[in-house]
Amino acid sequence: MMNVTVEKVRGAVFGAAVGDAVGVPFEFTSPEQMKRRPAVDMVGGGTYHLPAGTWSDDTTMILCTLDRLDESKDYDAIMKAFLSWVNEGKYTPYGDCFDIGNTTRSALMNYARGSEPLHSGLDDAYSNGNGSLMRIIPAALYADAHRLTADEAVSLAHELSSLTHAHLRSRMGCGIFTCIAMCLLKYADKSSVTEGLQLAGEIYSAREYSQETKKYARLFSSSFGSLPEGEIRSSGYVLDTLECAVWSLLNTESYRECILKAVNFGKDTDTAACVAGALAGLLYGTEGIPERWREALAGTEFIGNIVSGFCERNNIV
Repeated sequence: MMNVTVEKVRGAVFGAAVGDAVGVPFEFTSPEQMKRRPAVDMVGGGTYHLPAGTWSDDTTMILCTLDRLDESKDYDAIMKAFLSWVNEGKYTPYGDCFDIGNTTRSALMNYARGSEPLHSGLDDAYSNGNGSLMRIIPAALYADAHRLTADEAVSLAHELSSLTHAHLRSRMGCGIFTCIAMCLLKYADKSSVTEGLQLAGEIYSAREYSQETKKYARLFSSSFGSLPEGEIRSSGYVLDTLECAVWSLLNTESYRECILKAVNFGKDTDTAACVAGALAGLLYGTEGIPERWREALAGTEFIGNIVSGFCERNNIV
């Protein structure tokens, strides 16, 4: 049975985009600075001096993936969409690529020089940034639409991650996120987060991921959601971002509260809020996103058209 609907896709994608936009002005701000002047709303200015509602590479790469992902799973097409963003400013709010991670840039250069899509991503231990996690929500949406098993969905997440981030740790972070998102698609309740983590734990226990599973041990712990706020951090590291997003979702009661919680950890604010926003969008739905934030978001019609196209190609109603 298909759990995903057009409305759920909209919730996830707009949830990610709005979270991204709330976080953009505060990117690279230290946790100490955020404590002195916490984010309380969607604003403009800040790090990149951009209008309120501007989203970054996180949402751009989600849109690239959604625009090209269908039953053919043409990874060349997705990589070409990524390149059109970098080289031509496509899939951006204002026709400009103003933010891109080093690992992503290197992977796209590898592809442009002739590497196969699934062999373009960097696989060294120092290339475990959050650049694939931030864009991985399409894996869960596609997997549910095509009735993939959880194990098949995780494999899809691994492949999509490997386009830029091929290390086991990055792939695993994307797989865990995908399990959580698939459970939220089935039942929009916080208990689905725990169910998703348990599901991921079972899948990875049967795979050769023992060393990486140790890295995620805290997240898999039944007490993770009860950790003090001071033990959670946000950074460009895939593990930190996933923990920050999941903890923020578990410790808040609304979309707005979740996004502001993720942003106020500082550092990589747009990505933490984008990842949290995709999950919160599934939990609370599009209507749970503050109307003022939705109205301020740049390119809403463009995002909506990408969502509609993805749903039509993948028979989501």
